[in-house]
Amino acid sequence: MSILELFKTVYASLSRHIIRALLATLGIVLGIAAVVAMLAISEGGKRGIIDQIKAQGINNIILKSVKPETLADPKMDKRRIFTYGITQKDYNHISTTFNHIEQIVPIQEFDAGVYSGQNRTDIFVLSTERALFDVINCTLADSRSKPFPGKNNGIFLPSCYLGIDAARKLFGHRDPLNQEIGIGRYSFRVIGLLKGDGQGRIGGAHSINNVIYVPIAMAEAIWGKSSSVPYNYLYIRVKEVEHVPELVARLKSYLSTSHVNVDYELQVPYELMRAAEKTQRIFTLVMTSIAAISLLVGGIGIMNIMLANIFERTREIGIRRALGATRRDILLQFLAESIVLTFFGGALGIGVGILTAYGAEALAKWNGDLTIQAIITPESLLVSLAVSVITGLTFGTYPAWKAARLDPLIALRHE
Repeated sequence: MSILELFKTVYASLSRHIIRALLATLGIVLGIAAVVAMLAISEGGKRGIIDQIKAQGINNIILKSVKPETLADPKMDKRRIFTYGITQKDYNHISTTFNHIEQIVPIQEFDAGVYSGQNRTDIFVLSTERALFDVINCTLADSRSKPFPGKNNGIFLPSCYLGIDAARKLFGHRDPLNQEIGIGRYSFRVIGLLKGDGQGRIGGAHSINNVIYVPIAMAEAIWGKSSSVPYNYLYIRVKEVEHVPELVARLKSYLSTSHVNVDYELQVPYELMRAAEKTQRIFTLVMTSIAAISLLVGGIGIMNIMLANIFERTREIGIRRALGATRRDILLQFLAESIVLTFFGGALGIGVGILTAYGAEALAKWNGDLTIQAIITPESLLVSLAVSVITGLTFGTYPAWKAARLDPLIALRHE
């Protein structure tokens, strides 16, 4: 039997019972739809998390000051602890004795009170150095921006850089460059606009684009150096990613001996990314396994329908055998019917799965949750379609074999 004749026979057989064929593929449709939707949402979640981590810089190590909840010495009075976190001594030691460091940038944060009209905003002020913008992969959003003042600029007027979101909150659609903003009791002139990755956050706390950046020397001249937390963050950029684990181990060893209380936190985007990828792989495996149950049920449904077809078409099989059809022809016919059913069920399931994934994303955005996104990859579609065909092949083999083994004489006498 040629392939063309085979498909003509399959089409004629399935078209006689369209409703039954559609019901037979319903389990496959739901199973494949679940697989596609789960893979799309899982991929979107993975990329969102990884993009957010990458925005902090894979070869960065972030040392954060944290107020200790418990004291190493119970006799110490918490009220007497005025200084905690990353100190100037830590900065000097790390910058002079540790290898493989490309940049080390201190950051001090101020909740100085930034207002838009009469309303206080959620914009924080960070005092830092120009090198931070390279470390966190920021770019100038306006070519008219002036150079960020360094340590040795001498006497200068209070000036700052704005993240693009902070600029929008403070000035709306007006041009913010060379405008004055009030930070506490002081006026600062905006001399530059910064744009970072939308997912990026300073130390995981402040959006890169929603911050006012002030030169650290200028901030110390105006507000003085903080007596309680010398530095809120140290951004350490490692020359090569492969040196990150080694440097992290050295930092942990140094900090554990130099800090009596645990008043620091190490954030390592490289380790976070690896952990996120591992967690996402487990999540994808679990969700795909759950979706595979639907495919199993669908495959059993296909087998039941095919077995019922054999009983109903026993006389047809006998006539075909009497007209010269071989067992191989009967086997191929029923196997092809099973594969065609699951193929079209898989194709329909892919469409339903895509609509489900994008529907879930739209519903999440409508509820204000921007963390859920659906990403459909060609690989997931091909895998889903291949799985549906394999399901048809697996669950259609036994019914096809049983049909091929029927005795022609017994089949012809069947009523």
